Amino acid sequence: MSDARSYEYTPPIRCWIKHLLEGRYNATENSLYTIFGTLKRVRIVATITNREEFMSKRNTDINSPSEEVNTNLRFELDDGTGIISAVKWDVDVENFGDLNKGVSVDVLGRVGFFGEKVQINNITFIKKIINPNYVLLREADVIKKIKSGNLVEIPEDIVIGSELEEDSFFDDIPSDIDVEKLFSETKSPKVDKVKEEIFGIIYEYSQDGNGISLEELQRRMNVSENKMRTYINDLVMESRIYPTEENIYQSY
Repeated sequence: MSDARSYEYTPPIRCWIKHLLEGRYNATENSLYTIFGTLKRVRIVATITNREEFMSKRNTDINSPSEEVNTNLRFELDDGTGIISAVKWDVDVENFGDLNKGVSVDVLGRVGFFGEKVQINNITFIKKIINPNYVLLREADVIKKIKSGNLVEIPEDIVIGSELEEDSFFDDIPSDIDVEKLFSETKSPKVDKVKEEIFGIIYEYSQDGNGISLEELQRRMNVSENKMRTYINDLVMESRIYPTEENIYQSY
């Protein structure tokens, strides 16, 4: 039998950025403890809020002093639940010309810990989303997973390889994750009022059995897409509304 170590494939877990930020990173195992269990690779849908290029150097031959300069891309991603940094290494920038600020993307990559923050430190796959319904379907996948109740508690005592303890990045994160309050961060009365107004519109449109689309909700409320998704997710989690197969929202 060969003594070579076999590669253990870890399937990516689809989640929201909020789940990554609330996780606990274990540098020894290079993994992240979350309510979905231990993650190494993740799949998220988000909007690019910033993009920057940076250079890095590496030796192409250990016997040669020459170095090869690589171009890399760093993205700031926002899915309405949180913001995270993600890096794509050694790229041909021309192949990523359509991935600019304001574009929605589907991202697959490995999680890491850098600068005292969790990030996606190695993007395997990133693609521009053309059909907005794809975003709604992927969000429904995560909501379904949460409502299934198949969740785990995040361990309290984790040895972090970087010798960081509960630093400022984790100070405001509660020790217990309450699924029913997943999005119930401290909100101002104005935010609560907006959510109730959104529910009122959905309820109104549900009386004839048709419901209302996300696009129409945005038009009537003049709310950004990311914020609207957050309100919608909140209402779905509270079992006050639900998405139909046609991606139209209705109230119960």
